[in-house]
Amino acid sequence: MVATSDDTAAAADELVYNPYAFSLHDDPFAVYGRLRDEAPAYWNDELRFWALSRYEDVQQAFRDPATYTSTEGIALESRGPNQTLQTLIVLDPPEHTAMRKLVNRIFTPRRVAELEAETRRIVTGYLDRIVEGGDRCDLVADLTGPFPMDVISAVLGMPEADRPELRHHADQILIREDGQMALPAAALEGFFELVRYFSDDLPQRRRGEGHGLATDLAQAQVEGRPLTDDELLGFSILFIIAGHETTTKLVANAVEVLSRHPEQRAILAADPGRIPDAVEEVLRFWSSTQYMHRTATVDHELHGRTIHAGDSVLLLIGAANRDDRIFGPTADRFDIDRRPDRHIAFGYGAHYCLGAGLARMEARVALEELQRRLPGYEVDQDAKVRFHSGNVTGWVSLPITF
Repeated sequence: MVATSDDTAAAADELVYNPYAFSLHDDPFAVYGRLRDEAPAYWNDELRFWALSRYEDVQQAFRDPATYTSTEGIALESRGPNQTLQTLIVLDPPEHTAMRKLVNRIFTPRRVAELEAETRRIVTGYLDRIVEGGDRCDLVADLTGPFPMDVISAVLGMPEADRPELRHHADQILIREDGQMALPAAALEGFFELVRYFSDDLPQRRRGEGHGLATDLAQAQVEGRPLTDDELLGFSILFIIAGHETTTKLVANAVEVLSRHPEQRAILAADPGRIPDAVEEVLRFWSSTQYMHRTATVDHELHGRTIHAGDSVLLLIGAANRDDRIFGPTADRFDIDRRPDRHIAFGYGAHYCLGAGLARMEARVALEELQRRLPGYEVDQDAKVRFHSGNVTGWVSLPITF
């Protein structure tokens, strides 16, 4: 049978969403738009998952852990009931509630405000070295990669000498191969190295030695009992990865997006007080986390499709934050006047990101200092290198001149 032009056109027009396809990562938004309009409950038969792309569906799923549970993993490639390390993000209420209360006080607005001076000191230190080094740098390698690791390591109480190693392993964990769901060897190596590092560190924390959150948690109790070793390891690895990667990707995304929107950048140059608005719009426009995985607990209908108990469901944050049903006909436009207070870049409900306030503060401080120290920076658009992962978007390399 000979393929006709109609067959070719139909194949080219087929709606396919694979979060691991590198070709999607530079601009997933056309596919997201088609998902919202044509297949709001989309089924990928090859990788065996549903994808929800409309804002209201994603938000509702976040607020309904009884139907969409986190307990079988929050990434598609790590789904399954055998979660070795019990972290906050793979617990649902009421267990999640008790654990969250234990660490909530670390990320209160007051505590985040207290961390601002130290964060600014760290950022300006890196900028001093950048300026001394000439008129060109790689923003990721020289600033946005290392400084968030310094901040979260200081919170945890990790030695300065160990931070490059921790950052390397945290980056490894998110590495994926083009189109492939299976975890590559480098990602597994990164995970096991972090487990090894924190396992070796744990005995001194149990003895009350050291300082910071890692020691505090080792001495703490939840519902009348001390945390288990697996729970402590889970907390440490979660904080290192989430506290580092989210801000690293957020700040680099902000610089790259602003470089392509000079009219918006000019507003910030004229009024640096608008930088918090820019941070919120970057979070909406190019969310660092593009999806979160959930598992259906019961059979239910959505948009005429039947989602079965045990099915994987991806909540497409990146698609929801561009939904014109919520953000209007300019949803695909970057506009810091938008005041996007409804974006869900940090999730929603019980699993709303614990460190959202810290990430916002770090991004604001970094952009304020970049604006002050390197106001004329230009991104080398031909040399930038995309970071490829399943659910995290950002840059491996972002060269700038100034």
